[in-house]
Amino acid sequence: MTQRPPNLDEIERLLTQSMNGLHILFDNAVVARILQKPTEELDFFSFENIDRIQSLFTKFVERPTLNDKRLFIDSLDRASFEILVRTYFHIVDNSILAANRPRH
Repeated sequence: MTQRPPNLDEIERLLTQSMNGLHILFDNAVVARILQKPTEELDFFSFENIDRIQSLFTKFVERPTLNDKRLFIDSLDRASFEILVRTYFHIVDNSILAANRPRH
């Protein structure tokens, strides 16, 4: 059996906390401002944007500690930060939806 990288455990904890409304890496007011315009209206997950989304989120996940993740977030330009926020909360929303689906 292969061992899971510790950064995956860390991101799962972050996502679980976010699913419960505790967003420790992001300012709620900033998130609300960014998500005020729905991602679906922006054609956000377009083919042209997927590589950038994946690259940013992978770099974020690979940071081993919360402090490293904060430093990464603080280093982003405005557009990259918005991409990361939209991607992160898209994953949170989908995780909530998946957790609440009836299972047969």
